[in-house]
Amino acid sequence: MISFSVYRRFTAVYFAVSVVCIVIGAILITRNPGKEVPLFAALIAVLLITIFILRKIANKKFQSEVVSHLHNCNVGLYIASLTKLLGTRRDKLDQSMYACLSSVGYEVLGDYDSLYASCQNIKLKMHMPIYHRRMFSYYFINKDLEHARNEADILTALAAKERNLKEKKVIEDMEAECRRTLRVNDGDYDEALDYFSEMLKSTDPHPLITRVSCSYAYGKLLYLTGNSEAAKEPLLFASSRGGDTKYKKNADELLEKIG
Repeated sequence: MISFSVYRRFTAVYFAVSVVCIVIGAILITRNPGKEVPLFAALIAVLLITIFILRKIANKKFQSEVVSHLHNCNVGLYIASLTKLLGTRRDKLDQSMYACLSSVGYEVLGDYDSLYASCQNIKLKMHMPIYHRRMFSYYFINKDLEHARNEADILTALAAKERNLKEKKVIEDMEAECRRTLRVNDGDYDEALDYFSEMLKSTDPHPLITRVSCSYAYGKLLYLTGNSEAAKEPLLFASSRGGDTKYKKNADELLEKIG
């Protein structure tokens, strides 16, 4: 969840509530000597509730104003919105978060030089899984398979050490994606075909970017296995709905080859 501190007015609300709590607390403690502990606990509870509410609102705002552009395959707009919000901030957490989120956008655009540059600004331990996942893509696209496999191995080790089950699942999914990519590169298409086929048949409300990327990947696999006619439908979807993503560009190139 993004910190509400990136939105100035939410930060202002938090500090205003803090000041009010301090003033009220000082008055109450003065008038009720001997009850400092319960009053202090009540004030802390108010501040914690305020933080929780503001973070929820900020996260929803971030999803609607920034992440929604990526989900809808408007990646240039996503990066522009992200840069406007986080690009000039000096807080280490915000800088590392910006690097993580921008690297995702650059990969979807197919701009791997910018992806690499963003990854160099990922500094915090909590963001290292994103770093290794994106660096896998960088090495793989540059045909440096030794380093790509090493990044996948690091993700395996990070998943094994992670105690938070939700975060562990996220890292495991990243590692599985890397392994699947490597197997496809080695000519093992069956698992990937099944995976993308199931994803496209799923009734889960996946974002457009997920459906587009899976459609392109499935169409490419069908093409590689000699099923060019069957590949047209998913490739046409990726082409028509892919916005400014690399999936549209790559789908267009494959459709031109198929004719």
